[in-house]
Amino acid sequence: MYEQEKRLLAEAALKHVKNGMVLGLGTGSTTRLFIEVLGNWVQDGGQIQGVATSDATAEQAKQLNIPLLSLEEATHIDLVIDGIDQIDRQFQVLKGGGGALFREKVVALMSREVLYLADASKFVHHLSGPLPVEVEPFAGPYVEQRLQEKHLVFTLRQQDGQLFVTDGGHLIIDVDLERIQDVRHFAQELKGWSGVVETGYFERQPDHVLTVEQGNVRQLAHPNLRDGGGLV
Repeated sequence: MYEQEKRLLAEAALKHVKNGMVLGLGTGSTTRLFIEVLGNWVQDGGQIQGVATSDATAEQAKQLNIPLLSLEEATHIDLVIDGIDQIDRQFQVLKGGGGALFREKVVALMSREVLYLADASKFVHHLSGPLPVEVEPFAGPYVEQRLQEKHLVFTLRQQDGQLFVTDGGHLIIDVDLERIQDVRHFAQELKGWSGVVETGYFERQPDHVLTVEQGNVRQLAHPNLRDGGGLV
């Protein structure tokens, strides 16, 4: 996504923020820009509290003097704003490219409303992956063996030549979904394997998605909602 589009989405997302809200703050390059815009809003007198989905997000929020709550301290979450990796016509979602899928999913499940930010390339006819699978390190070889038995293509995620490790101390296996017809069912199966902590298939679908079309921000509503969306 171009930087200009990211800024358009960040500014449009801020319109959904109201004083007194408890906000779930996502992780990734697009959300990072939104948090920057949010920090300016707080500096100008806006009053919210945030729940961070990663150590990196928490650190950025602290630098911008955005008040934070732990998940235990938050009696509720009004709205989560986050980025996205893939979304299909049924609003099925894949996330986890930034490696914070477990915490992002928990915060999304606890939130009253979910708003995702996505450029046009994120919209697909069929979720093709990769699907991030967060794994306890000890169980990594076992999970890899199970995936091999299914003849699936996968990679153990690395960063800067080292194994990528999540904030929770887990590894991530990225699974190609080309052979998978029913991603939801496959994700449910994976979560039944010993050692699998979470997958990047998000059962909690977004209420709305903001995207950019021909230089304008468009708000898309979940198919089950009546408002239908429109230009922002």
